[in-house]
Formats: sequence, structure tokens, C-alpha cells
Amino acid sequence: MKAACLWNRPRLERYADGALGTRMTRSVKGHLDECEDCLHRVQSQTELTSLLKGAVAEPPDPDWSAFWPGIQAQLARNEPKPKPVQDSWWVPLWKPFWGHPRLALGGVMVAVLAVALSLWPFQGPDGQAALAGSVVVQDVGTSDPGRPVMVYSSPDQALTVIWLFPAEAGTEES
Repeated sequence: MKAACLWNRPRLERYADGALGTRMTRSVKGHLDECEDCLHRVQSQTELTSLLKGAVAEPPDPDWSAFWPGIQAQLARNEPKPKPVQDSWWVPLWKPFWGHPRLALGGVMVAVLAVALSLWPFQGPDGQAALAGSVVVQDVGTSDPGRPVMVYSSPDQALTVIWLFPAEAGTEES
């Protein structure tokens, strides 16, 4: 058995039935000119096909004259009862975007931009990340150790708060 036989054997049955395309038919025919074994297989397949066609009678065409009236009568007897269709709760919210892909894409892009800007770290004038409402806290020493002073200021120095803490009871020195 040659490699060409292995390639063409699965196609021999379709060749005998005339079910191959033009390129494959030429290829198989070229192989059959050279290989007696494959040619014998095609001839036996052709004989078997002709015997089967002779043994089985052609079935008559069906009578379709009563088919469509029978379908119409069945439809008239089983008239469907209409059921009310109720939309889901989210459909009225989605309908404005349903037929407008550009509008839906624009909405998604705006949402992504809003999330990105809310998470983006902004830099203050000193080059460090400054968040909205950030405060610089300083401890200011005084000559009186029992009276600490705390200074709270914003990074742009627009607001400054100074707290003077009273001396704690029982810690006064005499």
C-alpha cells in the first residue's frame, strides 16, 4: 500500500457517488489511473450502488394538497391566549441607552473618567501629594512647659488654627 492510497481511500466512496469537488475529483482520478487496487474498490462501490438503486423502488411524491388547510384548521382551534408581557424593573432605566451605543459608550467613559479623577493623587505646590482637606500639624514649644501650643495650617497657608492647651490640674509647679 502506497502513501497515495492512504490519502485517497477515504475519498473513493465519494468519488464513486460523484460527490467530490473538481480539484479532488482530478486528484483521485489521477490516482486511479496508476493504482489497480483503488480502481477495483471504486468499481465494486459503483456496482453496489447500482444494485441498491435497482432493488429499492422510488417512493411516490407525497400529497400535500390537504397539508396547509389542516394547519390552518389546527391554528383556528388552538387560538393562543395573549399573556401580558411585563418588563423587568431595569428595562425603563436601560431603554434610553438601548438603541444608542454612542450614548452608552459616552456614559461609560464619563464614569471611568470620574473614577479616575477621584482616585488621582494631586500634587501640592511643594511637589508632594496633597489631598483635599490635608492639614499640616506643628508642635510649637513655649517657655512654659505646662502650656503646649499646637498650630494647624493648610498647605496653601489660607487657614491657620492655633490651640493653647491649659495646664493640667495637679501638675503645676510651685
